[in-house]
Amino acid sequence: MIITIHQPNFIPWYPFFQKMAQADVFILLGHCQFEKNGYQNRFFFNEMWNTLSVSKGKIPINEKKYLNPIFDWNKIKKKLFKYRNILEEFDPYIENNLYKTNKNIIKHISNKLNINTKIVEDFNTELRSTERLIMLCKHYNATTYLAGQGSKEYLNLELFKKENIEVIFQQDMNTIHTLEVL
Repeated sequence: MIITIHQPNFIPWYPFFQKMAQADVFILLGHCQFEKNGYQNRFFFNEMWNTLSVSKGKIPINEKKYLNPIFDWNKIKKKLFKYRNILEEFDPYIENNLYKTNKNIIKHISNKLNINTKIVEDFNTELRSTERLIMLCKHYNATTYLAGQGSKEYLNLELFKKENIEVIFQQDMNTIHTLEVL
């Protein structure tokens, strides 16, 4: 059983979905700290950032609120007019809750890409970092954890080995954006 775990990015780039497609179970990580200047509320496309503004404060992703989601979303659609038809497919999913918005957009895109990987959600725990990932892997019966390339810098591979969970790393993918694929 291959499991991968990722925060719910806002309109993720294509390798996000390639990683999802390589797993049996994809865990959306919502019970973790929102990453300022990350990809949870913005995406980079056409040499510019496209952002939905968020409330201030250090709270988990699943509690984070967009400030003016419809207004910001309409600005993005104007800036990316060439992709308006694709972007309008996401209109029903734009709401105040960042986690729900992103989760629903991710599910919509994965359906369009015919990805059948089961998408599940994490749950609250006091564990952090590698220990948390291992606990989630064990909860969903993983034999293999599919990690992103960036996690090589922080994962404690020995802890995974002790739990008999193999760790494999996603191959470097092209930086093509999801909107270009759709």
